[in-house]
Amino acid sequence: MVAEQNTVLSRKLKTIPTGAGVYLMKDSKSEVIYVGKAKILRNRVRSYFQASSDERLFVGFLVKRIADIEFVLTDTEKEALILENNLIKQFKPRFNINLRDDKTFVSIKLDLQEKFPYPVVVRQIEDPASSANGRNKKSKVLYFGPYSSTNSVREALRYINSLFPIRKCSKNVFRSRVRPCLYHQIGRCVAPCCDLIDEKSYKEILDDVILLLRGKNSDLVKVLKGKMERESEAKRYEMAAKIRDRIAAIEKTAERQKIHTIEFVDRDVFGYYKEGKDIQVQVMFIRNGNLENTASYRFSTLHNSRDEIFRSFLNQFYGQTRFIPDEVVVPIESSDKEILEELLSERKGKRVTVIFPKRGEKQKLLELAIRNAANAFKIHDVAGENIDAILGSLKRHLHLKNVPNRIECFDISNIGGKHSVGSLVTFEGGKPEKSKYKRYKVKTVMQSDDYGMMYEVLSRRYSRAFKEDDFPDLTVVDGGKGQLGMAVRVFEELGVDGVDVVALAKARSKGGESNDQKQRRYERVFICGNGEPIILDQESSELRLLQNARDEAHRFALDYHKKLRSKHYYVSPLDKISGIGSIKKKNLLKELGNMQGVRTASIDELKKVKSITRKDAEAIYGHFHNEVFKRNPVGK
Repeated sequence: MVAEQNTVLSRKLKTIPTGAGVYLMKDSKSEVIYVGKAKILRNRVRSYFQASSDERLFVGFLVKRIADIEFVLTDTEKEALILENNLIKQFKPRFNINLRDDKTFVSIKLDLQEKFPYPVVVRQIEDPASSANGRNKKSKVLYFGPYSSTNSVREALRYINSLFPIRKCSKNVFRSRVRPCLYHQIGRCVAPCCDLIDEKSYKEILDDVILLLRGKNSDLVKVLKGKMERESEAKRYEMAAKIRDRIAAIEKTAERQKIHTIEFVDRDVFGYYKEGKDIQVQVMFIRNGNLENTASYRFSTLHNSRDEIFRSFLNQFYGQTRFIPDEVVVPIESSDKEILEELLSERKGKRVTVIFPKRGEKQKLLELAIRNAANAFKIHDVAGENIDAILGSLKRHLHLKNVPNRIECFDISNIGGKHSVGSLVTFEGGKPEKSKYKRYKVKTVMQSDDYGMMYEVLSRRYSRAFKEDDFPDLTVVDGGKGQLGMAVRVFEELGVDGVDVVALAKARSKGGESNDQKQRRYERVFICGNGEPIILDQESSELRLLQNARDEAHRFALDYHKKLRSKHYYVSPLDKISGIGSIKKKNLLKELGNMQGVRTASIDELKKVKSITRKDAEAIYGHFHNEVFKRNPVGK
């Protein structure tokens, strides 16, 4: 087989280095098609060209396409493992396992470096090596999670905020607040923004929050009962009653875990299922001995080496900014176990154990994860319902020219014409392709005119589509005949041909029982050249696909609209003072700490701030103290 390769490749195969490192295999177009690592590069690479030595099915496909090989030497096999992961992410070779970064996982963050910390939802862990789920004392930032559902995390935060009177407002609001907010008035916040509580007392409350976030409900209840007794002995009965109610709420709503282990450790348990070229990996996230969440990954590969598949998956999985537990339970005994342990321990900052259990409690957990992986594989196949058949059926029912493999859906969001935005979401093969989502800030329509806004957004999208030759099979607009008319107008003006366009109108109800009024309750699809809407089976997969695209476009537009509104509605007290622009405002808050510091500062203190003149200082001081400073003309 070597003889069939080009002479450059033949020479390289004779001079392969013997050390540890990474090899990059390229095709005739110089594109990287495979990246691998090896303890001894010469032995590993040459094995690909010895037909009898490698039984992996994908090797035959790969070798035929190899035109060149490059090598990168490393000092150790661990360094080769790290480099292999980075190069796979960089080149995304077709013959490697490519695990996409997961955007669904969220964590709860507590930044103890702040004077009055509060829990916030984040998607990225800034420093995985120091997170340690809140147990690394070197780190002053605690992370709890990860959680796959943002809704469940936000619900947990609402629960925490209802139980504990901790700070609720963001940094900007916190710095600018000059008087307690409504939460303080109803007893939900101790108003640290206005210095109504000292740091020590606030920390005592925060310690209780941390216990709850760590799942140590029983420990928290014991602590609270001690506080309740002390308050009662001091005859502060109102406070004792509040703590009693807090205890009752925690005991009542404490989550009963599906799995509870005797060992109170953080552990990730991986299940693995392979059928043909498709693979399903199921992960169970166990925190402090309790199952907190699960996640599922599905991908295809030409590999048939289970060890290599799972080793590559695991390396990429923990290559992201992800929390690393104390134990990683794997379904395959890997030859790279020691290297993975060393690498994960280095990233975490403490000892991490990779375990392939053969008996006991961990082996039962592994069996459960494997069963879940197999079940997820079968559910995915059933849920898929043959997407080709669904798309073909949609083409027939809506009289489309194309099978809608790629669908683009548009929506508009505004309030009275203000902060108007448009959204574009793309579905490919019936699934959202988030890398192709786009947001549009409406520029030409100032009044409340949904039709005009839709016209602008569609014009901008498909004007660019002409330049890039990037058109969908089907365009869906949210709305009825009016929105469809705007889309048709844009297509005619731009000369767009070959793209189907429909409008999906939300279900409406007018009451009564006449056929016409009954029909209005259903989702309706308007198509070109047909005055009457098409009503698909309300339980059909075809309609569900269109609804998913429409709902996703609506969510995407609404998120952007809320973001613009929040920026607009936040007004700093400094914005009302003439001559104080964004730079001076930033310098004031930076050097004086927050709005409270600005409000209480003297004129001399204000003058010391960078870019603040005496006139500025007098204006600021006068604004907050209702004083007017008159300047005397020079010489009088």
